[in-house]
This record gives sequence, structure tokens and C-alpha cells, in this order.
Amino acid sequence: MKVKMMIASLTLLATSVSASPFEKPEDAIHYRQAAFSMIAANFGDMADMVKGRKDWNQEVFSKRAQYISTLALMPAEAFSVDGSDKGDTKAKPEIWTDWDGFTVKLNKFQTDLTQLAQVASQGDERATKKAFGVAAKNCKACHSDYKFR
Repeated sequence: MKVKMMIASLTLLATSVSASPFEKPEDAIHYRQAAFSMIAANFGDMADMVKGRKDWNQEVFSKRAQYISTLALMPAEAFSVDGSDKGDTKAKPEIWTDWDGFTVKLNKFQTDLTQLAQVASQGDERATKKAFGVAAKNCKACHSDYKFR
């Protein structure tokens, strides 16, 4: 319950800030792409451990999970910038035509990654892998609906 309240509070705080750091839509696109690139790099390292392509290291996995749980909070405000649906982006128009559905999935993404970080920090490899699977499944679902390949 604490996790959900923390996520809700951070999301509310992020959306209630009136000053945007983005002067142009391109700035918002670059910002969210940078955040997602960092998430992907960390997620990929974790996936390699889960799939056995890399030796399991609970400490490293936990660190990566902490990173992405923080990074996952960053892209949201960059999607709400006028004009950021145009330009050099892989974001599908459905993000803006189905804003409610998109924000539900984005919030689920954030919640899953916060949960993953908490589970990973407890040191149980099996539970960590299970939480990773949940996060990966929901991550892929959002990509299917809202991202061009």
C-alpha cells in the first residue's frame, strides 16, 4: 500500500509542476528517449541475468532495479508537452488518442518497477526473477500498444 501511495504522490507531484523544463517539443522527445534508453540498458543487463546469459549477481541486479524504478518516473511529463507527438519519435499516436489507457499502463510500469526494486533488495533470487517477469510482461504490452518498432 505504501508503494502505491508513493507512486501516486510522485505522479501527482510531477503533473502538478507548472513550469516545464522543455522549451520545444523536440526537447521533450529527446528527454523521454534518453530516459527510456537508460531504462533499456539496465533492463537488458537484468534480462541477461534472468535468462542465464550472464552470471546471476543479486547485488548488481538490485542496483539496476533501483535505477530503473527511479528512471521510470521521468518520461511521463515529457509526453504531455504539446507537439511532442510529432517529429523523431517512435511513440504511436494512440498515446494521445488513448491518454487514459496510456497513463494506466505507464502507472502500472512505474508500480511494477518499484515493486521489482523492493523485491530485489530483499535478496531472494527466485522472487526477484518472478517480479522481473511481471515487469517485463507489462513493459512489452505497453510497447505493443504505444510504440512503433
